[in-house]
Amino acid sequence: MKFKIGIDVGGTFTDFLLTGEDGSTEIYKVLSTPDDPSIATMRGINEMAGSRNISIKDFLRDVTTIVHGTTVTTNAVLTYTGVKTGLLTTEGTRDALEMRRGIREEQYNNRYPNARPVVERYLRLPVRERLDYQGAVLTSLDQDDLKEKIEQLKKEQVEALAICFMNSFANDCHEQAAAVMARELLPDCYITVSAELLPSIRFYDRISTTALNAYVGPILKRYLEALIAKLKKEDFQGILLIMASNGGVVSPPQAMEKAALTLLSGPAGGPVAGVFYAGVQGYDDCITVDMGGTSFDAAVIKNKKPSTTTVGEINRLRTALPMLNVVTIGAGGGSIGWIDEGGL
Repeated sequence: MKFKIGIDVGGTFTDFLLTGEDGSTEIYKVLSTPDDPSIATMRGINEMAGSRNISIKDFLRDVTTIVHGTTVTTNAVLTYTGVKTGLLTTEGTRDALEMRRGIREEQYNNRYPNARPVVERYLRLPVRERLDYQGAVLTSLDQDDLKEKIEQLKKEQVEALAICFMNSFANDCHEQAAAVMARELLPDCYITVSAELLPSIRFYDRISTTALNAYVGPILKRYLEALIAKLKKEDFQGILLIMASNGGVVSPPQAMEKAALTLLSGPAGGPVAGVFYAGVQGYDDCITVDMGGTSFDAAVIKNKKPSTTTVGEINRLRTALPMLNVVTIGAGGGSIGWIDEGGL
């Protein structure tokens, strides 16, 4: 009998749904292994094989498809455990990640803290260049200045680099030139170019999404490469698909290149499943709630459809790639509460 496997890698548990071609279903759960999530993934698959008294190789020969949702990137942002990331941006705009849209969520609360950027200010370096809104060059890219800034980031041993220049959606020549030099000087660095990831207007949306992609990219890339290698070692010949934030799926290479597509990969499974289960009970509208060990996710279903957005946020940080409208906060079942000196 042929099988399909659904996998959800969470911060605390990794869950599996095994479905047979006869409609049968089985659920498995193992503890997650945050240092290398592929260990828990393979452990769960091994349990499936063990329950049938066959080797994992024999079992995987009968698996046609693995659909994989993950909160690896989600939790990296919620807990600020992404990689050391640098940013090259147009001179005069290095603080856009902190300025955001100039809007404070609680405008009358003078003590309300600003959202913490995923790139520290000393790693956000301005480069002399400028394009106008139509893509015409106002200030040519200063190659010497660019090289100096990349060398500075090299000394800081950044693991990822985000490149985002003003108006590059209209003309990406400066970003591409910067990327070429960066790849030469930082050959082992994970590089995200905003015009390749999100070639659209609205500078803050683009720079925030680009920074997030670079921040979590190496983590997801390492995980998927390890998982693919282990599956290949066990002779898996089926299809591996990664769930995206919009409720669809992408290939592993696309997920590794555009890791920000998976920022709500795991949470997106809640609304998709909610549509089905609410429909079984005869409801067209519902609210889905998904509490994991690390995050708490909620979404609204209207007329059997989860809403989508390109102005989403995760941990108060903007991501402008298409995603289901899921609200995520870092307060899961494993979160630790405390009482401060004021009794709150």
